[in-house]
Parts: sequence; C-alpha cells; structure tokens
Amino acid sequence: MPRTDLPYTYIAKRKYWRFRHKLVGDMPLPGKPGDPAFHEKYAEFKALTERQKIDATPARTSWKWLIRQYRASAEYRALADATQLDYSRTLDLLDDLLGKQPFALTTTTMIRAVRDKHADQARKAHKIKQVASLLYSWADDHQLVKAGFNPAKDLRRLKKKGGTREYVCWSDHEFDLFISKAIVPMQTAAMLARYTGQRAEDIARMVWSDYQGDMIRVRQNKTGTPLMIACPAPLQQYLSAMKRGRSGVVILTSAAGAPYNANSLSSAIGREVRKIDGMPVDRSIHGLRYMSGADLEEAGCTVGQITAVLGHHAYQMAMKYATQRLRAREAAAKRDRNEA
Repeated sequence: MPRTDLPYTYIAKRKYWRFRHKLVGDMPLPGKPGDPAFHEKYAEFKALTERQKIDATPARTSWKWLIRQYRASAEYRALADATQLDYSRTLDLLDDLLGKQPFALTTTTMIRAVRDKHADQARKAHKIKQVASLLYSWADDHQLVKAGFNPAKDLRRLKKKGGTREYVCWSDHEFDLFISKAIVPMQTAAMLARYTGQRAEDIARMVWSDYQGDMIRVRQNKTGTPLMIACPAPLQQYLSAMKRGRSGVVILTSAAGAPYNANSLSSAIGREVRKIDGMPVDRSIHGLRYMSGADLEEAGCTVGQITAVLGHHAYQMAMKYATQRLRAREAAAKRDRNEA
C-alpha cells in the first residue's frame, strides 16, 4: 500500500520500497523510510515528477514540444527504467536550454554551445550530444524533420582531462586475494560478477529463483535482454553452499540483510578493495566483467557468445586484456625455454 505522506511509493514483496511514476518509471528505493539514503533518492525521484508542471501548449516547432512527444512515445516507454531515468535528466537539461528554440532550425553550433557549458564534466557533455542525436533520429523516423537532418550526429566527443578512465581487469591473484580477505557480501558480489559477467545493477537484482544449479537466469536491466548463463563449478559450489539455510529473496544482501543498488554495490566493492593490503586501489566491480570476458575467450567461446553476455564494448576491453595476458605468458614461456 502507498503511504499518503510518500506519494508514488509502494512496497514490493512486503519488503522492498519502490517509487512508481510515469515520468520516472518503476524504480527501487534504498532501505526504508527514515534512512537518509531512502529520502535522498525519494527527493530526487519526486523532483523529476514535478519538472513538467507544464506551461500549457508549447509551439509544435519547439524543442519543448519535441521532447514531450518523445517522452510520450512507445520507444521511450519501452526503455529500461534506469535508462529512462538517465535520459530524463539530459532531456530536462535540453528543455531548459533549448526549450523555445525551433528544433528544425537548430544548428550544430547551437548544440555544441549547450554541450560546452558542461565541458568540465566529460561524461555529461557527451550525454547531451548522445540524447540530442537520439531525439533527431526519433524525429526523422516520425517525419518531424527532413530526412537525415541531425545536427548533433557529427559532434566529436570531448576528451576528458587526464585521459579517459579505463576499468582495469583483475588478475587471478587479485581475485583470489579479495575472496580470501573480503567480507561475505563482497565475496558473493565478486563471485557473481566474475562468473556471470554482468553489470552491478543486474547482480544486485538477482534473486534465488534465478539460480537453477548449473544455470543462472538474468534479464539485463540496460538492454532488457533475457539470458541463461552457465554457472561454472566455483560459482555453483559457492551459491549452493550459501543457499542452504537462506530464506531471503535477493541473493546479494548486506551484512544487515538489506539489498544493494548499482551505486551502493560499486561503492561497497571499492571500499572493500581499499581495506585489503596488497589490492590495487583502482580495482572495481566493472573490471570483473572484463575478467569474465577474458575467461570466456580463453575457454574458446566465440565472439558472438561472449558479446551476448558482456555487450560489445565490454567485449572489446576484455579482449584487449586477454590478448595482453596471453602474450605475456607466451613471452615468459619463450624466456624459460631459452634459459633452459
């Protein structure tokens, strides 16, 4: 039942608080009322519902009108909740800065100016370019602009100061060290991340009914893709032992029994890494996805099989690491043969 003092909330499975609104989607809330993280996230979602207390009828030629049409479209509604929320922030920003401008007369220079207002935040600046380009592609499909018109398409990505961050794949030694020293919830997170290759948000959402012994079922939050992933023996043994005596729904919970979301899980892994002597401080849960890809490649999986699990970009990064690891081993073998 929703609480009257917390509009748009409800409790799923008599345990997990969620926020549901047509402009936000159906999103999980961390913890419960009274927890600071709960109220921080609730305020963020509530603010998004109030963005469109709408100046009645924007001109049909304006960005404001185009953005509303896209938000009401089947394509937007079909996006995963987290993707809708991510796009929504950038759509609000474009609405604020370009709302009254005619979208069919907007130039690349105008969009570049909007992007460059956020040049100190490279990811946000690129998201502006991405979402603007997406809007024009959608408008093209619906014959709202002349065919092929997309002034955002050819904007180059801004280079991040200090270079683009690369997530580092974990070595076998680092993984074994982490598993031997980390608290149990983080051991579980690392096992799931390495042996399924999934993103933090998908690991956090795994429930015991997904685990079927030799297989684990996943529906990727970002893509909506349903997957059946084989459980390697180490993960199967770990989860089977862990399941005995467990009555909870979610596989991965904190020591206090609370579920994680993507951000809290990534942060928790980072904190645990920094506590363990001998662990490089830049190891992340995302790096375990690349380790998973390298494991799959060494096992002889095809490109199609690996990308089906990881996605194309993560596959490229995993192969970069796997190739380097293979060459290092070959070099060591040659050196040993020469010395012998």
